[in-house]
Amino acid sequence: MPLQTKVDLSVAPGVAGDKATPDQSVYTPLNPLAAVALPVGGFVFPVIEGGAQDNSRATNVAGDATEVLGFVERVINYVNYDVFSDGTLMVPKGSALTVAVRGDYWAVSSTAATVGQSVLASTADGSISTGTPDATHIDTGWIVKTAGAAGEPIIISNWNSMVKPATATPGA
Repeated sequence: MPLQTKVDLSVAPGVAGDKATPDQSVYTPLNPLAAVALPVGGFVFPVIEGGAQDNSRATNVAGDATEVLGFVERVINYVNYDVFSDGTLMVPKGSALTVAVRGDYWAVSSTAATVGQSVLASTADGSISTGTPDATHIDTGWIVKTAGAAGEPIIISNWNSMVKPATATPGA
């Protein structure tokens, strides 16, 4: 890592993987272990071996998984032994992950994001984009809460998808 060459005058609104609202998250019952080194602020999938789903391990490659396991929260408990790295936004292989299944989080999308768009997870690396699902991007059930250009921090949430409206019958 080279010496600092730039000083910003303002604080970033958020860092990928950080909570956007404190203490309003729901997590997987057990913390899965990272099957590979993977970045925070993206989605992970359960490891599937021999046709069986193993929720005790997570990876950022979908493989045979058809749904995401959850969103990897940024927690500051991974030691950064490499003084030349840019930071600790990578979770080492074999480390316990904090995987959110519900909440409001800061994320960075590879595409421009508008409020209400679906949040997609790449089946190749768990990275985030927005828009319409296709063969290589799975709909996560999360939606965009704040707009942003590609590469800028946005807030994503899945609290809205928790309750589906019931069909009301007059007089019922």
